[in-house]
Amino acid sequence: MPSRPDPALGRPAGDRAGAHGESALDAIRASYAVPAGHFDELLDSTGAVRPHWSRFARHAGGLSPDALDAKAALTARQLHENGVTYNVYADADGPARPWALDVLPNVVPAAEWEPIARALRQRARLLNAVAADLYGARRLLAEGLLPPAIVLGHPGFLRACHGVTVPDGVYLHQIAFDLARGPDGRWWVAGTRTQAPSGAGYALENRLTVSRLFPDAFRELAVQRLAQFFLALQEALRERAPCEGEAPHIALLTPGSYNETYFEHAYLARYLGFTLVEGGDLAVRDDRVYLKTVSGLERVHAILRRLDDDFCDPLELRADSALGVPGLVQAWRAGHVLVANAFGVAVLESPALCRFLPAAAERLLGAGLELPSIPTRWGGEAAVLDDMLRRLPAAVIKPAFPDTRMEPVFAGDLDDAGRARWAERLREAPARYVLQDYLPLSHAPVWHEGRLASRATMLRAFLVADGRGDYRVMPGALTRIAGQDRHMVSGRFGGSSKDTWVLSDAPIEPLSLLPGRLTAEDIGLSQREVSSRAAENLFWLGRYGERSENCARLLRAVLSRLPDDNAFASELSPAVIRTCRRHGLLRSPEERYAGVPHRLQPDLIADMLDRRAGFSLAFDIEQTARVAGSVRDRLSADSGRLLNDLGAAFARASREAGPAEALALDEQAIVVLAAAGGIEMERMTRDDGWRFHGIGRYIERLIFVATTVGEVAAAAEDTALLEWLLELSDSAMTYRARYVRPPEWLATADLLLCDRRNPRSAAYQLAKLAKQVRLLPSADIEALIAEIGEAQAMCHIAEPAAGGALLRPEALADFLRRCESIALRLSDALTLRYFSHVYETAQTTTAL
Repeated sequence: MPSRPDPALGRPAGDRAGAHGESALDAIRASYAVPAGHFDELLDSTGAVRPHWSRFARHAGGLSPDALDAKAALTARQLHENGVTYNVYADADGPARPWALDVLPNVVPAAEWEPIARALRQRARLLNAVAADLYGARRLLAEGLLPPAIVLGHPGFLRACHGVTVPDGVYLHQIAFDLARGPDGRWWVAGTRTQAPSGAGYALENRLTVSRLFPDAFRELAVQRLAQFFLALQEALRERAPCEGEAPHIALLTPGSYNETYFEHAYLARYLGFTLVEGGDLAVRDDRVYLKTVSGLERVHAILRRLDDDFCDPLELRADSALGVPGLVQAWRAGHVLVANAFGVAVLESPALCRFLPAAAERLLGAGLELPSIPTRWGGEAAVLDDMLRRLPAAVIKPAFPDTRMEPVFAGDLDDAGRARWAERLREAPARYVLQDYLPLSHAPVWHEGRLASRATMLRAFLVADGRGDYRVMPGALTRIAGQDRHMVSGRFGGSSKDTWVLSDAPIEPLSLLPGRLTAEDIGLSQREVSSRAAENLFWLGRYGERSENCARLLRAVLSRLPDDNAFASELSPAVIRTCRRHGLLRSPEERYAGVPHRLQPDLIADMLDRRAGFSLAFDIEQTARVAGSVRDRLSADSGRLLNDLGAAFARASREAGPAEALALDEQAIVVLAAAGGIEMERMTRDDGWRFHGIGRYIERLIFVATTVGEVAAAAEDTALLEWLLELSDSAMTYRARYVRPPEWLATADLLLCDRRNPRSAAYQLAKLAKQVRLLPSADIEALIAEIGEAQAMCHIAEPAAGGALLRPEALADFLRRCESIALRLSDALTLRYFSHVYETAQTTTAL
């Protein structure tokens, strides 16, 4: 695109911007230094900026420290708002770890990427051919090209997969390679991910974030788009799914929200339009896989799995797995469901295999590998141990077989005693380990704490099978950055990531993920089923969200009446104490506050913020955010941001917070929960999931109004207590507008129990429950629906002849107990009918 002339200076404005960009880059280079012996991604051997980085600087605009600090803050805020996390199992008791992203992209010229992509396609074809051979003719083993020990002894080699015919011969629908650049600029393969390769979703999120920071540079450098890769993944699964005349239904199988990459699972499911499922959501009937939905069982034709082999099927694989689907392996083996990647390919991840791939390539492809692996030695080979011990001081030690307890170890970071211990381990069990030559990783520029620094980097490249015997490479990658002063890249030890810009020599055309124009038939088939797990989580999102808001209002109604001298506490009704205890705001017995009212305020604050307590406000908010995260593919991102921020605020708060801080946090909770609830109810599609979410809220409101009115009824003539009750029920404004007088028991009870126009009343909740439960598919709970109708008929106070028996204390108490009982029993009935599927006969199938 030609630069436009600058009318003021008579020279192209683009040239001025470019000169300014380069000078800005020069200005921040003073702090940038790459350790000796490492390839510099930014500067060439003469110290000059590499051409592609120079082009980036010309078009990037603000590269000043202030501008980059602002971009870094914006990036961190956006990732937090989007809930982007990467957890590690070692941190299971702590909060989710935020995803770290550097503001500067990793720029790769087209001429450099093309040979890398070509070589990765060759390696992917090779590994797919190796898988076909290992579970077929086994020529590589018979001819001695692969040692049987690293294959047959690997836990990822599954004998249950032998002889299975996979569609189009594709075992590896996806594959990822970790790439490292050595000091001479040459690229090496450092690792392979074949079982359930992760990272593509994070690469996409990185792209969406960083491309917005430098829109001009992104456009002018002709950065290749990522959408085509994900479209190819969609097509690969659709085309190979055994649909038997049905529209393909594709599910993404996740271990659940506690998995370290769960964000990516939910993110990709939403982006690709796949159903996000856990093992418990699926059932096998007659060697076919079905999704448990609130409407019954729906066929699943293809599964993109993010669950390791061992956990996928407790019948044929790991018997103690609670994450898998009984009978799934047999359904796949029978050809009734496509599983991507195929079972049994974890054996290809063994680093020991790298030593033998060149010979396998010559045998299976008739050509040598275009991109080599880092030189690797396996202790199981004869006469190799002495060489390994000699190279140990400058090598990376890796387990030859999966070992979750062991991260790769760079022996150069160990002292003499540490190296001696590893030498002893190698002597004792040489076949368990491999040694890879230490490769000093290339360094790229990162913006860190207000200055330009350099960090070691690796690339994770992704490929997807194209259905024609070849692979498509994502024109980008997940660039992973090592932590400060670290030689190796590992998510467990900190570090960060980068967006990877692969440049193009040709203009970039826009691309949509949608494959083509929709037809009337497509629209007719577009109904999205609600899985039982999604329905259950939405139901509990409604309950936890409403419970949190009710408790926050209750807490405000008490704390706001407790000034510093605790004068109000001395007159506080026992009904208030009982109500607080009933809803988890106080755990101490009522007697603790008799005559010593000053204890109430600190106890309320401490118990409010105790996340370990099963019914505290902090606990309820944490559970609300957790359940929302489990169905993030069905919720607005705005709702998730609000709940994540609120959860973080409560996590930071101290149990020794003062009254002002506690009340401010409580006010924040009320506003955020109300906003999130409004977003959820207004923006969700009006399907059964939305209905269950609403039912959860109505149940919780009914319980709250029944219990609070019940506690206050005994002191019904106390005007101050009635004002408090109206406030915590969010009905004070309605009462004042309607009666223009101090609260009285008869009018208060009518407003909170019988007024169907009041969205907080018992009558309103009963009417909503009666309507929504009847609309659920096959709602076989007629007895409860009838009870709801009977309770509705009792909601009269002003007309004694028509049922005004609620005026009598015993009748009121019976009505309130009935309301609470209906709510709790309805919750149990829905769980049994729609979430647990206890009415179904358990069936599984397996090969004899």
